[in-house]
Amino acid sequence: MISFFELCNSKFGYAKQSFCYSSPTYFYEKLVENMAKRLSSFPKNALIRWKNYDRTHVLVSDTATSSEHLIEGECTRYKVKDGFSINGGTTTELADYQVISTARKSLILVLLLEGKLNFGYDNLRFTLDATHSPQGVLVNLTKPVTFRRILHKNNTVTKLNIVTPVTWVAERSEKNSVIEAFTGQHMANCPIEINEAILHLAYDITNRGTPEGLLEKLHIETLTQRLLLNVFEQVLCSLPNEGGLSEKGAKGNSQSDHALDHLVSYIEANLDRELSAKELIEFAAMSESNLQRKFKTTLGCSVQSYIRRRKLEVARLNLEIGAATITEAAYNAGYKHPSNFTNAFKKTFGYPPAEVNVQRGGKRN
Repeated sequence: MISFFELCNSKFGYAKQSFCYSSPTYFYEKLVENMAKRLSSFPKNALIRWKNYDRTHVLVSDTATSSEHLIEGECTRYKVKDGFSINGGTTTELADYQVISTARKSLILVLLLEGKLNFGYDNLRFTLDATHSPQGVLVNLTKPVTFRRILHKNNTVTKLNIVTPVTWVAERSEKNSVIEAFTGQHMANCPIEINEAILHLAYDITNRGTPEGLLEKLHIETLTQRLLLNVFEQVLCSLPNEGGLSEKGAKGNSQSDHALDHLVSYIEANLDRELSAKELIEFAAMSESNLQRKFKTTLGCSVQSYIRRRKLEVARLNLEIGAATITEAAYNAGYKHPSNFTNAFKKTFGYPPAEVNVQRGGKRN
């Protein structure tokens, strides 16, 4: 049987657009149609989480009855408060799987140093292959979208992702500049040539592991800013000075998947309040049974399970950055009693909310 990667490499190219130039990372629509048939047999799930074992990280898929390890490897993970976040290292994909999650409004830099990587945002899909040389892409999101990554058993990947808030970039951009136009366009994207300077910095960051202490954190932040400087210098030289932007790409989702993408974005934008079944049904313009069936088929979980999980993930993030106490996080996640929140949190992540910073190598809350 022809492999996924062989099929991908047989025929693909960039769609020509203002901020997207010729490079082998976009699927042709017919190719994606064939790909969809092959991938339809892959298990999928939106209820995923990372588990940490010292420097080793494992991506786990949760179901009602079991958990499955999907990715394992040594990772560098670090987030600057109100700034960029880093996720890089060498990992091995342990199963054929479709990982589904939500990507928030941000500017995302993906640098593939080794291996093959298949991912997408809503109906925009990429396949990167670093067999002959590293590849990279910069993608801008102005609103939450559904993120999908295709895993293939035994595929080993070395990559670096740097996610930067759009506001962080906007504060440093000139008015009416190319960068301002780029960050103002949803799904704007640009291939990144990984030159010697970018390659050296990317490996230096991924090989360091998660920093601890002032000096290590300052060092990795400095390296990351130097890397971003190299990337933005390249982007400024490669993007057009004028002309409209578009978000063309391979449209691999079915019409129902596209409708669910909009629903997921709606849910993400309203996680801070109660979402009734009636409201979601009306937004999706389908019956409750049809919505539940399609949501389960597409994302691998029920609508309410997805919402509960995402609210817990937001609560964990707020606890990590010190934006909320446990009581506040519980209330914001929709729990009237902190004890119920603690039980749900521990069941989901494997540790209670009081140990959030312990899990990250910091002090106990």
